[in-house]
Amino acid sequence: MRFALVDHDTNYFTKSEQLESVYGKIWDKMPVSLSVVPFHACTKSGAIPREYWQGDRIFPIGENKELVEFLKRKISENEVSILMHGYNHRDYENGYEFEVGENLYQKVKKGKKYLEELFEVEIKTFAPPHNALSKEGMKAVIANKLNILGSYSFRVFQRPFQPRNIFYFLKRKFFQRRNKTFFYPFLIKFADHSELDCCSLIPSTPLEDLIQKINLTKRYSGDFCLTTHYWEIDEKLSKLLLEFISYVHSLSNSIELVQDKQIFCL
Repeated sequence: MRFALVDHDTNYFTKSEQLESVYGKIWDKMPVSLSVVPFHACTKSGAIPREYWQGDRIFPIGENKELVEFLKRKISENEVSILMHGYNHRDYENGYEFEVGENLYQKVKKGKKYLEELFEVEIKTFAPPHNALSKEGMKAVIANKLNILGSYSFRVFQRPFQPRNIFYFLKRKFFQRRNKTFFYPFLIKFADHSELDCCSLIPSTPLEDLIQKINLTKRYSGDFCLTTHYWEIDEKLSKLLLEFISYVHSLSNSIELVQDKQIFCL
């Protein structure tokens, strides 16, 4: 069984002290995969200051040089890995960036290249903003040779057509009904990419729910991805996160604590 911790929304406005305050007690025990926005737009988000919720400016993460140097050091120490979280995280009146945005293939290509050159790493994973991914959005991600982490619905007819999708759909439904859960703790390996569901840690998440799901994952020797947002973690949520990580450590030495890209290595 493999376990990955993924934090969403690292961007130009992120301060290294914010990440340190949340993960300082964690990344000496396990790596944290940071889901990075390459070129954050002015849009309503808890990850950016309120005064930038409106406007036309774009904020490349590379212009925050202190943050970049901090992350590069953490990458060299194997405490951090980088994945791609959308292009600019812009919200539209009729939906989210990778639901209704335009030129998505080019945006993924540009954002991926930018992050790879900036952090001197290979980007292998894409996490859609708001867990929202349309059929066209998925095509854009897959065409750029990226795997997908998220919690969006598995709907066969909203995907690029592959006959095996029906098999995966039925296998997933059988597992969920058998175990009376919407959770699915297995890597789905398609011909051109892989996908894994994630569990979210938000203020309303009960610890018991996470423990139930990690136990289910261990029972079936699956894979578990926990996602959260550094800017949302207060004292209460930090305590819950640390308690859950301690529980994961207590389960068994057979649990491998991995980076996002390692979760897709079979």
